[in-house]
Amino acid sequence: MSSDVRSTPLSSLAILRLVVGVVLATLMGWYAMALSSFLFDPHGFSNRFADVALEHHLTHLIWSNLVVLKGYFLVAVAFVLLTYPAVRLWAMWRPFGRWGVVWRALVVTGVFYGFFTLRLLLEKPYFGDYGYLMGWYEALGTLFGSGVQTAVRLVVAQLLPGLIVLVAVGFYLVQLRRLFNRQARPVLFTLLVICGAVVAVTMTGYGSSGLKHGVAVTELGNRPKNILILASDSLRSDHLGCSGYARDTSPSIDALAAEGIQFERCLTPIASTLESMTSIFSSQYPHTHGVFHMFPDREMVERGNEAPSMVKILREHGYDSSVIGDWCACGFKELPMGFEDVIVSDFDNFRVYMTEAVFLRHQILPLFFDNPTGYSIFPMLRSFASYMTPDVVTDQIAERLKARADDGRPFVMLGFYSCTHLPYKTPSSYAKLWTNPEYDGPHKHELQLNVDEFIGKTDINEKWSRLPPGEVEQVKGLYDGCVRMFDDCVGRVVEVLKQEGLMEDTIILITSDHGDDLFEPNVTFGHGLTFNGGDQSNHIPAVFHVPGIPEPGRKVKEVIRSLDFAPTLLELAGMPVDPQFEGVSLAPVVRGREPMPDVAYYGETSYLFYQRTIPGEKTLHIPPMDETTYIDPDFDYHFVLKPKYRQAVLDTKEHALRTNRFKFVQTPGVIRPIERLFDLKDDPHCERDVKAAFPGVATRMREALESWVKDHQERRISEIFPDGNEWEVEAKK
Repeated sequence: MSSDVRSTPLSSLAILRLVVGVVLATLMGWYAMALSSFLFDPHGFSNRFADVALEHHLTHLIWSNLVVLKGYFLVAVAFVLLTYPAVRLWAMWRPFGRWGVVWRALVVTGVFYGFFTLRLLLEKPYFGDYGYLMGWYEALGTLFGSGVQTAVRLVVAQLLPGLIVLVAVGFYLVQLRRLFNRQARPVLFTLLVICGAVVAVTMTGYGSSGLKHGVAVTELGNRPKNILILASDSLRSDHLGCSGYARDTSPSIDALAAEGIQFERCLTPIASTLESMTSIFSSQYPHTHGVFHMFPDREMVERGNEAPSMVKILREHGYDSSVIGDWCACGFKELPMGFEDVIVSDFDNFRVYMTEAVFLRHQILPLFFDNPTGYSIFPMLRSFASYMTPDVVTDQIAERLKARADDGRPFVMLGFYSCTHLPYKTPSSYAKLWTNPEYDGPHKHELQLNVDEFIGKTDINEKWSRLPPGEVEQVKGLYDGCVRMFDDCVGRVVEVLKQEGLMEDTIILITSDHGDDLFEPNVTFGHGLTFNGGDQSNHIPAVFHVPGIPEPGRKVKEVIRSLDFAPTLLELAGMPVDPQFEGVSLAPVVRGREPMPDVAYYGETSYLFYQRTIPGEKTLHIPPMDETTYIDPDFDYHFVLKPKYRQAVLDTKEHALRTNRFKFVQTPGVIRPIERLFDLKDDPHCERDVKAAFPGVATRMREALESWVKDHQERRISEIFPDGNEWEVEAKK
């Protein structure tokens, strides 16, 4: 006789018990697979930091795997609540026995798991490279257009989840009605009234938001100007359409430039995030604010926090201050630069990094807990790089802007994105914009960079210098897709400003912390490592949208520095400027009242990840990162430079002085300083040393650069060229 006995159907309680057993067994299997994956490959790579994690933080790793169990419990409850109605309805249609319940419960839970996985692939591709699973989705777009893809996303993301919940709720309401018979009717009626009231209140709130925000803005009228800075890590100015780039990478930024003013030759004094952002908000050089490299100890961070700050001045005048960013903004956790609210991922904390390595092995977290409810259960998720995505950053910026439109409080806000940072990974829709569809190499979806090589070798640059032209074009195409992703984020933020009536009360600055090398002559990838190969590593956007600006669409070609942002923004907002600032205000230029200030650019490199190469010369270098840094448990488990290498990092710094036409570079050499002079008028990638052709220029710029390095004294362009225009200097025959 078959075990699937139809003549004696199982009771509801028996079915429930079997469903609970199947769900628990399934989730225990998932947990076991995640745990074994972590045990056999704890960090996905093998280097000294993985060894440190296992040797000194094993208890933390074990505890992190145990904490996840509460997520499994909640998923088990949800799966039982959804699977049980499906199996019961199936049994009503065709009765079955115990094994029938088991395999049907497995099918239903598998369908649910597959559905939520599909939803993850469509809505959050940043959790992994799932392109090989999404060929059918791309084919839909090719055959029927993006509208069909949008419809699929709508069905998967909203309609099907709603339908599943609706069926389950309906099932349980029917069971309640049967249980209580007529007595349940008042209960059901009350539930319907409550649900209707919630929906009505929600819809009323959405519907009236625009009017409410508009009234708040209108009543304020002449309130202080808000300041909004939107930046993407490693964003190159020359890859924007408003800078003359051929690809349509930046329509939203281009529109702001057309309504504002663009400084086409803006340079950061140091092309590394923590140091550069400190310079932006303190308007000081690294040798003044004291943050010299990207692995500071507590003492260096405390010195940086004591530096003057544009944000501190604005807060004293009642401004709300916030920085919202993803993993590239992690430095604001340790060095907030005056911001009161710091809403960023804490990627630089080694324990957060280890916890993320554990949590991402457990797929239930991205599948079911990447939402506000999940963040309340697992607060650590907000610190994870994989969860704080550009879309999430934009959503939080939008929420903050709406709140300020409501209360009318002036604000200074930084939105800091990782869009354009290595490894140039975006959703496939962006990655395919300017890449070769027939390309099938290692860099199809992102720049394939081996982490072990990057942190454990100093000669990695030699390997990448031989990258074939086709691979280089692929990488550049990926980068340009990243630029477009950031631009879309800018467009969304600007739309919120317009909807909330804030556009005419807000000064907007589009910029970056630094640029990036993209395999130009004499360089490979990265930033802050050398001044060789052109300006692209230090050249950043400087697009200002200022309400009421005269002659909108102006472009300024003279050199400025990111040091000049803070005094400029403060003066435009009518606020005082700190006398300790080393930058100059460009506000008179923005207002069209005065010519450009007479400034030269002085810069230095940061931590040297790999050895520089200069033909015919021997340059100084330091050991690889996993040897020169350590995790400091007394400094919140941050990566910190070992004391014995502090002077070595300073000794390997390259220094540069740049005017509008010339760039003079000093590179520390094994025997002596290596000096090069470049004429950027004819040599934008710095391929030809012209010291012999311009000996007087070389002498003057050497003296000025050494004065800045040793005595911290700047010389302006008119002081370097006191006898005339630098553009008129002739080469020595």
